[in-house]
Amino acid sequence: MQMTESRRVKMDNVIYANFGSKQRVSTPDDRTQVINKSRHKQFSPAGTRTVMLTEKNADSGRRSRGEQYYRNGNVTGMTVLEGRVECTVAGSQNEPFVTTVTFPYRSSEKLREAYAAIADTPNGLRLVRDGHLTSSMLDHLVGSPDESIYFDCTCPDRSLVCKHAVASAYHVAEKMTANPGLILDIRGQGMAGLEALIRTYHTKVETEPEDNDSFWNGRELPALPDPKIAPAIDDSDINYLHKALRMVSYTSLEQLRAVSDIEDMYEILVANHPDNQQVYEEEDTD
Repeated sequence: MQMTESRRVKMDNVIYANFGSKQRVSTPDDRTQVINKSRHKQFSPAGTRTVMLTEKNADSGRRSRGEQYYRNGNVTGMTVLEGRVECTVAGSQNEPFVTTVTFPYRSSEKLREAYAAIADTPNGLRLVRDGHLTSSMLDHLVGSPDESIYFDCTCPDRSLVCKHAVASAYHVAEKMTANPGLILDIRGQGMAGLEALIRTYHTKVETEPEDNDSFWNGRELPALPDPKIAPAIDDSDINYLHKALRMVSYTSLEQLRAVSDIEDMYEILVANHPDNQQVYEEEDTD
């Protein structure tokens, strides 16, 4: 009896039958498109904008390693501050690195304009609550495409955006997607505060219609603020001083010593100022 050869496809010792056709990503460019496609799907508009403003200043190697750090769960903690976020990232050393994610600066006036624009947008509050920020809202709250997010990391890498910064940006983007109000917390307002502002804004518009006299002559200006006077070194951002000294310090210990010396010199200069000497003399007399 003559044996008939099987029509099933064979490859090495494996018989491929009823598995369907195999699909492969043939080139590195194709693989990049697949990764980017899945990446943009997982984040909200605010998260996507955060990643975009980060990766524009990072090279491909740090982008790739930072994304891998994020996916491996190396970002172990996050603290929200006004205008910035601090992330703890486990790296190659025993102690984790601390990465500060600083969003583009917005003055109080600019933020009020942003909140007023949200109030004037149809269903603006619901869009923010659901995370569906418009392009204009993203420009005001996160940052416009021509701006950058700035990073300060305790790692030895002196580049503008290290792999820990990329991982931190991905982590912040994930949290923004899960909690759309996070960007408002970063801007010092919060979702509850925004809702109260919008209610006040609509009430003010309804109860204070513009009349002819106020249009031409204006209204009474509000009282000027009475800002609290604080020492310059306390009122400034100490992170920028650390960042500047890192460029001329060989070790983190030297950097900390330099900052401490600057603080001591500042205290001596302030103490020797005639105005302060008079205050000290009055305190001694009392």
